[in-house]
Amino acid sequence: MRRSWRTPIEIDPIGYVKVGLSDDEVREAWAEGGVEGFIEVKEEYSEGLEGIDGFSHLLIIAWFDRAVPWHRKVLKVKPRRLLMYGFTLDELPLIGVFASDSPDRPNPIGVDVVRLIGRKGRMLKVKGLDFFDGTPVLDIKAFTEEYIPGESIKHPEWYDRLEEMSIKKLGRRIGI
Repeated sequence: MRRSWRTPIEIDPIGYVKVGLSDDEVREAWAEGGVEGFIEVKEEYSEGLEGIDGFSHLLIIAWFDRAVPWHRKVLKVKPRRLLMYGFTLDELPLIGVFASDSPDRPNPIGVDVVRLIGRKGRMLKVKGLDFFDGTPVLDIKAFTEEYIPGESIKHPEWYDRLEEMSIKKLGRRIGI
């Protein structure tokens, strides 16, 4: 008989995002290219940062602690972040939550790829955050070439259409 076991899900943040901005200021800064801030790693996890210096980018996994509990049942969304770029609700498609970066999801976990600017002790200075001040950080991983697929990335038609609209409206791609 095959023995099976599972590790129970236990989550303890390893640190917190520090940006010193209100949630609205973070949204505005994200619209303009991302937020510069810090990841403060808890003292008991600081040894885990050894060897991280010299990586240009990090993968930050965080818990959307401001996600509304009843929104965890939402399975269809419109990419509302695009509203701050001048899109209207009518222009946005209704898509499955797993095709989006919406914080309203069954498990409100967020992932960011950020540029590592520097490290001082257990403080990582980074650029490109789209997390709010105080967001719990669940994990940090060095971002390496292995995360980049070897083949070209494809998008569905609705995504390409929104990208084209963003170029017409803003003169640049914004990422959906």
